[in-house]
Amino acid sequence: MKKLICILAVAVLLLAACGNETKQNPNDQDLIEMQTQAPNSNEDDKPTPTEEPDFPEVKKPYTPELAAQNGDVVNVHGKYTNAERWTEFTSNVKLEVKDKVRVTQYTIEGDPILYELTYNGETIKFVYDNSMDNFGVDSKRPQASCKGIEVKKHDNGKEYYALTECDNEKGEYFWLEKE
Repeated sequence: MKKLICILAVAVLLLAACGNETKQNPNDQDLIEMQTQAPNSNEDDKPTPTEEPDFPEVKKPYTPELAAQNGDVVNVHGKYTNAERWTEFTSNVKLEVKDKVRVTQYTIEGDPILYELTYNGETIKFVYDNSMDNFGVDSKRPQASCKGIEVKKHDNGKEYYALTECDNEKGEYFWLEKE
């Protein structure tokens, strides 16, 4: 439906631009505004905030120091910074309190891999970003929606955090070894 509305709006704009008059017909503008508005909306409606979390922007080089300064939970080969932020996030999920956290883990080569988790009080939106991993293939920020977090035990006996009840396999990309 949105695609059709966008196509119609573009067609109207193109037709208006191709006309001999430089003045836009007010009725055309009304039509464009009506087509781009959500159904059953009125001018008194307040815009809804976007679902994208406001994580600090990441630019190369994204060093562990900069990640920590941005408030990320940082894991550099088992050495954690801002680990208390992870504890707070998991507690908020248990209490059903909205929260968000970004975990940045570094590869052996020193490249950051980002895990952005946003909890809305019901589900965790997980976004995986390996675009700065020079030895990996950019996955284009896949996402998953998950119900919770649990502690699992790896074959080597170490415990780690994992997302549960995800709507797709991308949720399996997340792991965070317990300290």
